[in-house]
Amino acid sequence: MSVEKIEQRILSDAKTEADRILKKAGEEAGLVIEKARKEAEKQGRQVRTGEEEKTAQACAQILSQSRIEARKISRSAREKAIKEVFERAKVEIGKIRENPRYPDIFFRLASEGIRILGHDRVELEVHPADRPLAEKFISKWCENPGECTLSIRTIMTNGGVIVSVPGGTVKVNNTVEARFERMEREIAARVARILFQEGGDTGGR
Repeated sequence: MSVEKIEQRILSDAKTEADRILKKAGEEAGLVIEKARKEAEKQGRQVRTGEEEKTAQACAQILSQSRIEARKISRSAREKAIKEVFERAKVEIGKIRENPRYPDIFFRLASEGIRILGHDRVELEVHPADRPLAEKFISKWCENPGECTLSIRTIMTNGGVIVSVPGGTVKVNNTVEARFERMEREIAARVARILFQEGGDTGGR
């Protein structure tokens, strides 16, 4: 599974999970409003005719408060949906080295990091488990000796690479964690647009 496929999976999981959570939130919000309506009707039956205006105001206040509560339920569900999606994504990223396509993902992250760094000579900092993969990448990617070398420095990561100039003074962190962190805000915004664009707050109408 490529990095882009992982992003697509995050969005797909987000839609499924949010549909479930928001359906439950909608049901809860509906119960809140229905309870408020019954309370308003009960109060209406208990007052004298001469107090109709006062009763109407009380009923309106009850319904208004119920809609505020319904919106709180909806907002809480949205936040929970996005949080759960990212928690699942982090679990998946934590197992990315087990993915049969991980060598392709590693090669792509390494080559991307090299292009971003833009130096003639670079070093690759990798997890000890990825050293054989990094050596294979260097033998295929680098045309000239010394153009790309494997650093003696190692990193603790679930996958990916840090590309640096010799000595490590300038770096591009293209580990899966760093890439996900950079994507997180953008993906969260995309998830929110996809899930809630039809939106409005539950019970707000």
